Amino acid sequence: MNKTQFVRELQRKLGDGVTPRQAERALNAVLDTIARSVLRRSLVKFRGFGSFSIKRRRARVVRHPENGSKLFVHESSTMKFRPSSRLWEK
Repeated sequence: MNKTQFVRELQRKLGDGVTPRQAERALNAVLDTIARSVLRRSLVKFRGFGSFSIKRRRARVVRHPENGSKLFVHESSTMKFRPSSRLWEK
């Protein structure tokens, strides 16, 4: 499902009085709020759905798969989503 399809589904769920533009604005507001909260290192948790957080990866030395040489990988951060157990049950 892409964003356009998701917005259409959201509009359908919200009812007849909601336009596609309003549904998209609501979706963008939710996604923006999640992104800003996670970037501030805050855990965003939805009971029954899952949680969003930042996962830090330490700097490390890895091996190049083709020639076996050692490469240094800098420390980095990535967003992590952990689904709740209730979401997996559905």
